Amino acid sequence: MTKTHYKALQEALRTAGRYETPPEARPRRPARKSALHSIRCAKVVALDIVGRCCCHYLRGVFDYEKWAQACMASIHFAEGIGSVVTFEGFGQRAAHDGPVVYVSNHMSTFETMVYPAALTTFGKIAIILKKSLTDIPVVGPTARAVGCIAVTRKNARDDLKAVLEQGAVSIANGLSVLIFPQGTRQPVFESRRFNSLGAKLAERASVPLVPIAVQSDFLEVGKWRWLRDFGAVDPSRPVRFACGPVLAPDLGGKKMHEQSVAFIAGKLAAWGLPSNPG
Repeated sequence: MTKTHYKALQEALRTAGRYETPPEARPRRPARKSALHSIRCAKVVALDIVGRCCCHYLRGVFDYEKWAQACMASIHFAEGIGSVVTFEGFGQRAAHDGPVVYVSNHMSTFETMVYPAALTTFGKIAIILKKSLTDIPVVGPTARAVGCIAVTRKNARDDLKAVLEQGAVSIANGLSVLIFPQGTRQPVFESRRFNSLGAKLAERASVPLVPIAVQSDFLEVGKWRWLRDFGAVDPSRPVRFACGPVLAPDLGGKKMHEQSVAFIAGKLAAWGLPSNPG
């Protein structure tokens, strides 16, 4: 079984706007659903991705290319156990030159590991993440080294200020910003919990808003509070990412937000996934 190089993934997204796990990267027999795969997935996240990035940071050689390369391990994991990974619609993003604000639904921990490998295809990105992660020794400085912006998720007003101010600075410096407006993982998409923060930032910074729909429920949410990031893994479920339209800032924040929600909800419905309009 041949593993796809991260540069091959990025070239496919840049030129064709899509990617699908090639036959040579698929095992002859997909693995069965098992909680044991969650241990393997945790190892990939903790050691192959976070651990490798931290090591690069401590050596003073961590950059966006090494971040993308390390995060490709997440796709290798999914493909290695038999899940088919697909990206579609990224030709729209490839046609736009310059930073954008990405907004995505948040189904599992998995997509947070995939996005750096995929979205750095189009330039540097800054991800909005929980402050608790940046408080971890070494992990925090490593995340900040690639522009990650921390929010507390405790004080909505302070978080709004941090994202609008720091996000605008990142965009001015040529970085795109990735936001998960739901805040936390939700297996069922609820539009009422998909806040308009991304649209507000895009309008303020005068850059397009780009919605991305994701299906990553092959990695289920754990049943125990301290293991919620890594539940059972079901390789029979596909992993999908669909890029929506590049929404121009002159639409205004309200319309950009509404069209983003409509795209994500529509794509999830097309994939046969439940959603709640709220």
